[in-house]
Amino acid sequence: MTRTALAAAVAALCHGIAAAEPAPAIVEIVGTTPLQGLGVARERIPANVQALDGDDMNDPSAATLPAALNRRLGSVFVNEIQGNPFQPDVSYRGFTASPLLGTPQGLSVYVDGVRMNQPFGDVVSWDLIPRAAISTLSLMPGSNPLFGLNTLGGALAVRTKDGLHDVGSAVQAQAGSYGRGEIVFEHGGHDDRGLHWYVTGTAFRDGGWRDDSSTRLGQMFGKAGWHDGVTDVAASIALSGSRLAGNGLQEQRLLDRDYASVYTKPDVTRNRAVLLNLTGSRKVADDVLLSGNAYYRHIRTTTFNGDLNDDDGLFDAIVNRTASTQTNHGLSGQAEFSGRLTVGAAYDASRADFRQDAQYGDLHADRSVTPVNTFDDDMAIDLVGRTRTWSVFATDTIDLLDDLHVTLSGRYNRTAVHNRDRIHPGGGSGSLDGDHHFGRFNPALGITWAPSRTFNVYAGYDEGSRTPTAVELGCADPANPCKLPNAMAGDPPLKQVVTRTWEAGVRGTIGRMHWNASVFRATNDDDILFVADDAAGFGYFRNFGRTRRQGVELGVDGRAGPVTVSAYYTYLHATFASGETVGGAGNSSADADGNIAIRPGDRIPLMPRHVFKARAEWQVTPAWSAELGVLAVSGSTARGNENGLHRPDGTDWLGRGATTGHAVFDFGTAFQATPRLRVFAQVDNLFDRRYATAAQLGTTGFDADGGFVKEDRVHSTFYAPGAPRTVRVGVRYTFN
Repeated sequence: MTRTALAAAVAALCHGIAAAEPAPAIVEIVGTTPLQGLGVARERIPANVQALDGDDMNDPSAATLPAALNRRLGSVFVNEIQGNPFQPDVSYRGFTASPLLGTPQGLSVYVDGVRMNQPFGDVVSWDLIPRAAISTLSLMPGSNPLFGLNTLGGALAVRTKDGLHDVGSAVQAQAGSYGRGEIVFEHGGHDDRGLHWYVTGTAFRDGGWRDDSSTRLGQMFGKAGWHDGVTDVAASIALSGSRLAGNGLQEQRLLDRDYASVYTKPDVTRNRAVLLNLTGSRKVADDVLLSGNAYYRHIRTTTFNGDLNDDDGLFDAIVNRTASTQTNHGLSGQAEFSGRLTVGAAYDASRADFRQDAQYGDLHADRSVTPVNTFDDDMAIDLVGRTRTWSVFATDTIDLLDDLHVTLSGRYNRTAVHNRDRIHPGGGSGSLDGDHHFGRFNPALGITWAPSRTFNVYAGYDEGSRTPTAVELGCADPANPCKLPNAMAGDPPLKQVVTRTWEAGVRGTIGRMHWNASVFRATNDDDILFVADDAAGFGYFRNFGRTRRQGVELGVDGRAGPVTVSAYYTYLHATFASGETVGGAGNSSADADGNIAIRPGDRIPLMPRHVFKARAEWQVTPAWSAELGVLAVSGSTARGNENGLHRPDGTDWLGRGATTGHAVFDFGTAFQATPRLRVFAQVDNLFDRRYATAAQLGTTGFDADGGFVKEDRVHSTFYAPGAPRTVRVGVRYTFN
């Protein structure tokens, strides 16, 4: 009944939009490389490109940047494994960008041409991206080689604001449930000499809805430049600092007992970062544009994580500390001819210093851990990883006919990774020393056909690759599993991942309705996955023979009178395509050695088959608007249940080893009280639904009442609970 009603509503809505006044012809230009350039018309790109502007990204209906991506982009979904709003896994078509080591990374993220994936693990810290400064964001699907390494499933390209286009001053403040508060200011301007400037700052604080899960965040972004119509030069600086408490997964019985509870605590991450970026472009002829950038980035990260001590020793708990310092710098340049042919080159270098120690601790009744003056020397790590990558790339769009276009692209990457173990130097057993070199040329071919301005057909094939990072190369031995990010072992070395993607689709407009339908298939050879041994985080990286992510995308958005709507549906079939044997001691089907057998066709964990999202905004009056949204996601397999054979018995094996599907609604309203003053309110999880976005199998150290159990522990399912109903209210004042 529900599906029938929904289908009828969508059909009626589409009919209303189609009957509306036809929209004027607008040519949307999309960048095809990380650097800003002339770009090409969207209908000439053989992929389902999605784009958002600054208003979409900074709309108060979404509290954070990952939340905005989750609500506004088709095929995007999040897993809140860490339990902090700034630390989710953001996935697109089954590929992920995550701040957590141990998550297979498959998406590239760029800000003004600078790759935000960090050198140590390719992770993406969402708290280090200045959301308030975003002018536009594009999501390029597939393993597009032009976006460099790690672009296995797609690339996010962000352009920041400047004083040429974002003029004026504004202040925004909001407050909400669980002690949440945020203040944002921005100012931009320019003069008649071509000088322009822009600055924004954010202060964010949240007490957290779970126990001891507070967040503090501060961001500053500034840009100054000069533009004369031929030459454009700009320098920017981004400063970020955060303290993120995310206490991760919780065992199902303890979650049922107290939905806000945490397994052990504390689990705190502190980030400090600075990014300097110099960009420039010059039009040397009417149809020739030179552009490039040079950047420097410094990131300091520390973690303090209280856990149970899995060893049967004197101490019941342990505190894992890590400290990493990452610096990377690079430059890139390209030349564009007639907005079609582009050639370029890039160089990136990085150094990552990683230190870890493990200190035994006392476990208290509230499941908090305090350290004592005794250390586990076997867990000590002191590693330096250096990486250098050289790249050359080119792309050209050829007009076979006026309405038929072929695009050829390619990129060659050459990467060197050098690991040096300062505790056990010299190589051999137990040493992290290693020198690794990777090189590959990745091609792409696409075709588009536009018989009319309202209908477009496209198809494409592309290849991308990802080299193993320092942390993956150091944690690849199943005999010595890691507690990420807390331990690493030496050999065996890993191979680079190669992804081959096919995509085909149609898109067009009917009146004021924009629609798209596409199919995709991405096959990873030598995919690097983290195989979990238990819920406490132990596991190891390994190459799988082959994995596959394929599916269907449908989307529609448009406007009918005072109502603006959008709806996106994705069917995702993410599976292992080859047989493997991996560790899975938390799985009831494990053999005597704690291993499970994965068969071709078994589902990749944490990848839902169905994702549906829809939004409708009603402009009730010229000053008052209201918006309703829904995000529906089907269930997914838990980590540790890669073979799908885990079966609970209610005694020694608890939980089904999977999440259940859920639908979460949100509602927002805004009132333009004066031309300068806007008041808004937002309710997330409108019906206070309890749900989980991720799950993992493991052994629990507590009984159903939360009491510590030292021996005869049972196996259970751990869940990442979704946030309950939250309410936010705020104001925005524009000065000019």
